[in-house]
Amino acid sequence: MLAKRLGFTLRSGAIVFALSAFALLAFPVSFLQFLAIESGPLGYSQEIIWAMRMTGASLLIAAVMMPLVAAFASERALRQVAVLMVGICSLLTLLTFLTPAPWAIGKISYAAVGALFTMAYIYGLRGRRRNH
Repeated sequence: MLAKRLGFTLRSGAIVFALSAFALLAFPVSFLQFLAIESGPLGYSQEIIWAMRMTGASLLIAAVMMPLVAAFASERALRQVAVLMVGICSLLTLLTFLTPAPWAIGKISYAAVGALFTMAYIYGLRGRRRNH
């Protein structure tokens, strides 16, 4: 049961990461506007647009690896990945809260998604251990 719950959570997270990666790579300015990050007098700088695209490329790595881990990792490895993902999702949620932008639908959505995935990994870890 533990492997099934964690596998589902990893696959679901991969979909969210892939969608975010696509948005960051293809439409970085729209993504910045979605998060309500203010632009300068001349619009968004090329540096922040480049940083958004690099973030998108980095998310692609996770989006590809998460379903592979879900499909091929042992129960012990899934447990270890889930513990790491609790920390990573918590950090992403915290960073979303600290985003230098007003509270808007994008910021609230990302904070909620991060918190839900944190809770999903914690719930998934509640499964019975194999050697217990």
